[in-house]
This record gives sequence, C-alpha cells and structure tokens, in this order.
Amino acid sequence: MILHDAVKKLHEVAAGMGAEDGDLVYISRPENHICQFCSGRCLQVCFGGRIAEISSTDPFCAKMRLENLYDAPLKTAKTKAAAAGALTAVAGFLMLIRKLGPCPTVNFEDCREELIMELQGKNVYILGRDIPGLNQALLLEEAEVVLVTGDALLDTDLLEEIDQAVILEKELLFLGPSCTGVAALLGKKCWCPYGT
Repeated sequence: MILHDAVKKLHEVAAGMGAEDGDLVYISRPENHICQFCSGRCLQVCFGGRIAEISSTDPFCAKMRLENLYDAPLKTAKTKAAAAGALTAVAGFLMLIRKLGPCPTVNFEDCREELIMELQGKNVYILGRDIPGLNQALLLEEAEVVLVTGDALLDTDLLEEIDQAVILEKELLFLGPSCTGVAALLGKKCWCPYGT
C-alpha cells in the first residue's frame, strides 16, 4: 500500500535525526476549510512547529510520538488520515515540501481551471471525488493520468487501485495537501499550485 511505502520512506529519510522522538499533535478543526478536491473536515497535524491541514472523514484530537507511526497497521480511515497528516507535517518539518494546507477559497476556481487545462486532451482516471471538465477514462487501464485525491488515501479500495496504477506504470498526479507528503516522499507529482 502506498501509505505504508511512504511511511517506510519517511523512516529511512528521518533516521538518525531524532525526529522519531518528536510529538505529532492532531487537532480537529471543523471551522477551517479543506481542499476542494476532498470531502470531510479539517484535521490539523502539528510537528516540530510545522502545521499541516488535511481532510479527514473523522477528525480527532490526539498526541503521539512519530515513532508510533512506523509500525501502525493503517487499517481504518482514522489511522490512514493520521498517517497522511503526519507524512505532510513531517515532510514540511524536514523541508521536503512547502505547502502544508489548502489554498484560500478564493483560489479554488483558478486551481480547478488550471488543472483542467493541464490535463486537456488526456484520459484521466480519478481516485476520489469527481472533477467535472476532465476527459474521464472509465477504466484504470485506459487512463493516461491517474488523479489521486486526499479521499483516496483514506479508502482501502481506492488505495488498492493506486497500487494497481503503480503496477500498470500509470502517471500518478496527487491533488492537495492531504497528498503532498506522500508525493514528496515517493517522488510523485503533486498538484497544489495555491496551497499554503
């Protein structure tokens, strides 16, 4: 599973830095908006002074050490959201990424229009919420590009489709702050032009 691969890569990248002793703090922030390509509510994840804001179907409040993530089974949507948020926050702390939160809502329309222009003429398979205006492939095998939203990282079936896309050597494009940590750690493309 791609989340496990990203966690493993984080463990390798952060080894010997003392980061495993750091605390991850999770805070439910339903008043904050999330990326337009996701559903759910805002889950804020803090690590080493960096704050990531991702989408979660079940935001929660908790505190744990980073080292606890390395052996987590990631079976529920909640633990998957915890991992995705940790990956983004810690990747930000390690300066692998700069964008840790969604763009201001005023940028939503520009972001969506630019994404549609970027993918114009390509068959796109979407893992997550539908995005009108794209030439959507009905089957993964027919796709030139596979879009992965933050919602896909929380769904076991969609995670399996991501793994299948990797096996088929499809071009993956991750969308939004829920995915930036995973994309950076695994060397994949991420779309979040106006993220904060």
